[in-house]
Amino acid sequence: MTGMLMDLYGPPMGNLVRGSGVYLFDEEGRRYLDFLSGIAVTSLGHNHPVIHEAVVSQLTRVWHTSNFFTTPSSLRAAERIGEIAPFADARVFFCNSGAEAIESALKLVRRACPDRPKIATLSGSFHGRTLGALSATMQPKKRQPFEPLLTGFVEVPFNDALAMREITADPEVGAVLFEPILGEAGVLPLEDGFAQALIDAQRDHGVLLVSDEIQTGLCRTGEWLGCSYYGIVPDAFTLAKALGNGVPIGALVAKPELAATMLVGDHGSTFGGNPLATAAAAAVIEFMEQASLRERVRHLGDLALPLLKPLSGVTKVDGRGLMFGLALAAPVAPEVMQEAFSSGLILNAPTPNRLRLLPPLIISEPELKQGIDILGGVLERRFG
Repeated sequence: MTGMLMDLYGPPMGNLVRGSGVYLFDEEGRRYLDFLSGIAVTSLGHNHPVIHEAVVSQLTRVWHTSNFFTTPSSLRAAERIGEIAPFADARVFFCNSGAEAIESALKLVRRACPDRPKIATLSGSFHGRTLGALSATMQPKKRQPFEPLLTGFVEVPFNDALAMREITADPEVGAVLFEPILGEAGVLPLEDGFAQALIDAQRDHGVLLVSDEIQTGLCRTGEWLGCSYYGIVPDAFTLAKALGNGVPIGALVAKPELAATMLVGDHGSTFGGNPLATAAAAAVIEFMEQASLRERVRHLGDLALPLLKPLSGVTKVDGRGLMFGLALAAPVAPEVMQEAFSSGLILNAPTPNRLRLLPPLIISEPELKQGIDILGGVLERRFG
């Protein structure tokens, strides 16, 4: 008798055994340039020495204490997050994943708005696969097998500013949960007018804005938070993915007056804020600040964009910083992804006609150009 993994992800593309910098290696020693970063997770690359040292150092101290106690690493990580938050005196709740961070955010806004229980979310949005997060996810294919889901969620057509204004004028709508760039939908940024409708809803109707920064946060777009590009100051935001650079961690970050609506015992997490994960999180943010990654990402994004636009079969390039969505002239993105992997490049096909590129933020200019050249060759063979 033996155990096997559940078949929830389809056939594995390969068996990866090692990573270093922007490269991954399989069991036969083949090297792959990583243009996915574990889906925006390993933003500092694989086996980063600073993060490695932080976690190994913590391993010699203490691994777990329970949340009856604080630890130096949890306090330090919360302080680092507070320094990058777009509001003062941020309050941080640590958990273990992006979906858990979203679940925490949903409970927070329900607690804060008992008379305004409806939460607006966007068509095409993705917030996670647990039942609460899935209820906020407006992708029918992911939702339908698990219905009935939680009630109280209102779908807003993506980038329809008029619809957003009408829905947030409803006195029962207490919050909007949004991604600054819809990642799983294929990397689709908010339009400026739609972002302004969010700002107006917050100002004119007291609607809480919760920014899902799980994929867009921590320098991925060239800003600490993706919503900052639009001048949005959210009431709360969620982090995960890049926060631990591969060590599982999530966080809900809220304005102090909003966080104060949650009482002792309202929420919790056995492993949330554990010393190992928070040691990694603190080291990630400190390195990003010291390395001026925001400025670097903006520079690399400006470098990549004119190289991506002329590629064969690419009809449009969306995104910001080092987060790109490439629309293709035919629905062959999964085949392109597979061919790219065979050519030594890892990327992603979130939809049949869109590719998603999320290279590590530490990537060099030659490595960035190398990856685009590999992709260009694949697309030329397919479309040229």
